[in-house]
Amino acid sequence: MNKIDWFYLKRPIIMLMISVLIFSALVLAGFQYEKMQNEEYDKAVTTLRSTHRLYSNMVNDIDLLDQYRSLYGEYKSTGLVGEERRLSWIESLEATNEVLKLPTLTYDLNPQEKFERPGFKPKRGVEVNSSPMELQMGLLHEEDLFALLEGLRQSISNLFTIDSCSINRPSPVNTSLDTKRANLMTNCKLRWVTIDAK
Repeated sequence: MNKIDWFYLKRPIIMLMISVLIFSALVLAGFQYEKMQNEEYDKAVTTLRSTHRLYSNMVNDIDLLDQYRSLYGEYKSTGLVGEERRLSWIESLEATNEVLKLPTLTYDLNPQEKFERPGFKPKRGVEVNSSPMELQMGLLHEEDLFALLEGLRQSISNLFTIDSCSINRPSPVNTSLDTKRANLMTNCKLRWVTIDAK
């Protein structure tokens, strides 16, 4: 009876063993496939993030470039960048004086020179120059000086700096102020700044 049972059971047991082996191989292959797919997914996610970061940086760079291009265009149109605009500086000074009607105003615009300040170092390829202007003015009172400088600042977009200003009173302190002639004399040295970007 044992021989008969073994004869009938041998085939199903072999089939079961083969099935278990095939199932194990399939499970192992499935795990390997899943692991490979997870690795590919992680690589794809890393690549996507890297591409997204590059894209974001590129968009930011384009936005900055547009802003800088716009600012550069404005600076170029106002004369801060490019050739010096001596005539516009003089016209602006005279237009401001027409409003203020200072008793006297004379100026000397000297040749352009390198702009230098302690600790100021322009970047390579950028040359900053300045054109010194000496102003001699007769003022009715001190406020005229500030009104002239503010009028200049508002009437022209060019950048200028004030190196020095001195105010003297030609008449004695105890004399009364005259409303028709200069009560104060002032000497100022301005610098009109021009940037040359190579």
